Amino acid sequence: MWPTGCEAPSVKIDRIGTLAVLANVCIWGSTPVLLKDLTQYLPDDPWTANGIRYPIAAVLLWPALFLAWRRGELGRRVLVGALVPAAFAFVGQILWAAAPYYIQANAIGFFIKASTIWAVAGAMLLFPGERLLLSSWRFRAGMLLAVSGLLGLALSSGAFNDTVSGTGIGVILSCGLFFGFYGVSVRYFMQGISPLVAFGVVAQYVSIGTVILMGFFGAEGSIENLSQTGWILVVSTALFGVCIAHIFFYVALLRLGASITSSFQMLSPFLTYLVAALYLGESMTGGAWAWVSGVVLVAGGLFLLWAQEQVKLVPGEAAQEPQPSSSGDGSAPATGKG
Repeated sequence: MWPTGCEAPSVKIDRIGTLAVLANVCIWGSTPVLLKDLTQYLPDDPWTANGIRYPIAAVLLWPALFLAWRRGELGRRVLVGALVPAAFAFVGQILWAAAPYYIQANAIGFFIKASTIWAVAGAMLLFPGERLLLSSWRFRAGMLLAVSGLLGLALSSGAFNDTVSGTGIGVILSCGLFFGFYGVSVRYFMQGISPLVAFGVVAQYVSIGTVILMGFFGAEGSIENLSQTGWILVVSTALFGVCIAHIFFYVALLRLGASITSSFQMLSPFLTYLVAALYLGESMTGGAWAWVSGVVLVAGGLFLLWAQEQVKLVPGEAAQEPQPSSSGDGSAPATGKG
């Protein structure tokens, strides 16, 4: 507790959290390009793609979970608390797989960023410390620039040129809702738990669901007929797009908060365009307007990261959000963010 009459010191830039969110956005901005390449090896079968990618990521995390179990860190709090973010991630994954059947890809990239609205709203309601961002001119400027750049990128790329069905918009907006609350729930339920352990448990739960869905809806023979190149894409997207990117995402959420981390995700469409141009040889539609929008997006992201310095610690906030030990029954305080 800070002495009476003394203001809590300003929070400086969290280097680990900042590097984590930068790495996360870079990976998630690149992954859609690899997933697009994967579609030629698993045509019209997103259920199988999800059903093998998530379990691979889950298996990769088994050593970390084993060590956590040996240290007594896989208690009831972790196993039960992870059910909530896993549920949001699982439903969001279902809607994400269904979206391409109802709406074109460039519109998906725009509408999915509605997740930022839900993430920021949820964070403002649950975390008093993050409400201080509302008074930060840097945060407001970053949000305005990022939204403007995202909208400009969507318009210049023709996201609204084709007929977009109400069903398609409903599917992708619902997907954004679940993904937005996914980030908030990680921040709320997984605070004080190592990101490696937290996502390791969440990944096990989500994998069970994706395997079940693959069994019901996956195309017969997809796995047997998958080529060597197809398997390379599956494993690489599982390793980087699911496993490593999520760990970075969890690190950023637990260190920077849900508002800044989720808002910064708006930069990913521009990165996707850049990687698609380099990897697939696709030309960036929209010409100069697309590049200007991308620069505005990046500027908005920098302002969002800069807003960390204007967020102050709230005395007593930890008391409002008690963090029990991951190995106990919820009665002991947590020790650090991990």
